[in-house]
Amino acid sequence: MDEKKLVAFLKQSREIIGDFFTAGSLALLPVIFSSLVWAVNRRGEVKKKILEVKVWLEPETLKNKPAEFVLDFFENNPELRAAYEDEIRNRDFRVLRPAFRALYPVLGLQDPFLEKLFSSELKNHDYRRLVAEFRTRLESALSEIRAAGKRENFWKAVDRVCGEFLNLGWTLLTEDEVRELLKKAMEKM
Repeated sequence: MDEKKLVAFLKQSREIIGDFFTAGSLALLPVIFSSLVWAVNRRGEVKKKILEVKVWLEPETLKNKPAEFVLDFFENNPELRAAYEDEIRNRDFRVLRPAFRALYPVLGLQDPFLEKLFSSELKNHDYRRLVAEFRTRLESALSEIRAAGKRENFWKAVDRVCGEFLNLGWTLLTEDEVRELLKKAMEKM
């Protein structure tokens, strides 16, 4: 599919799914982006995958990672190493651990929902802002999704958009290729 067709498809998807959200929704584009990425990977039910992102709000999820794992995460990413240089040098885990809990799902695990939710911060390498806003923005997005999910046919609309996307031949590409093409096309919407 050429880029113009992809942009047109994404605009149509935004109109269909956007009807379930209020204007200026934080969750709309992350829902579309992550749904399409997960659909290509056939990772099961899209609804379940989207609602699973709430796990990143639970501090215990990543709390048990050893200090060396956390340190390696920051040291092995040049941008994070630069952004947290003093904290790494001083082994300041009071700052590094909470930052890790926000950054690891986005950068380490590359969760597509979170990646799109924080795309502005990622594009600008503003990792401290991502960390500072992680909880409140994710909670707001999940609240919007819960509200949309209560409306009749929301999840059917998401599934329909995913099905149409797959019918266009996207399963022939790798996840990384799909992510990059979607990111570029979404910038043009």
